[in-house]
Amino acid sequence: MMKSRTVSDRTAYNKKKNKLSPERKKFHFCKFLIIIAFLFYIACVLYLVFFERIIHGTNSKFHKAVFDNMPYWQAVKKSIQYKPFSTIRYFSSWLDRSNPLFPIAIMNLMGNLALFFPMGFFLPYFQKKQRNLFLFFFTMIIMISLVEMIQALALIGKCDIDDLLLNLFGAFGGFICFQILYFLVKFLRKRVIYARFKK
Repeated sequence: MMKSRTVSDRTAYNKKKNKLSPERKKFHFCKFLIIIAFLFYIACVLYLVFFERIIHGTNSKFHKAVFDNMPYWQAVKKSIQYKPFSTIRYFSSWLDRSNPLFPIAIMNLMGNLALFFPMGFFLPYFQKKQRNLFLFFFTMIIMISLVEMIQALALIGKCDIDDLLLNLFGAFGGFICFQILYFLVKFLRKRVIYARFKK
């Protein structure tokens, strides 16, 4: 008799343990939405950085190199821009609303800033180690450099040091926003726990 009660008690305990609280369900649902948002963001980055230029091949350096019979490594060399702030100064000179090239300048400068801004949220969220600023910067430098190198080697974009700088600055902005949001969430959670305990 005692044995059957023990088994039933254990079954009841396991059911209670496995049953998620409403708060836990909300947490899991939010995490699921964040994962979906991250996958959507990765797909958008891949499309903007690689596939858009492949699909619209008329603007691709690959097509120009083929039609102009340019040697491959010469085309790659022309795709590399290693002078810091050269491209930024170039597009900044167009930042005049009366200039017809103003939208292109804004799209280039702001687009490069915004491209890796979400990484400042996603990377620290999924990897706790990435909440360290130096490790985050190191990871982003490697990641962005790989993207720039692939663009140059595949001749579907330009390997530009200024793109790297703008991408890094944008990612840093996202990282700062994540840290502020993370601090606020922790602070509010502590306040809620303290209020419940006080009751």
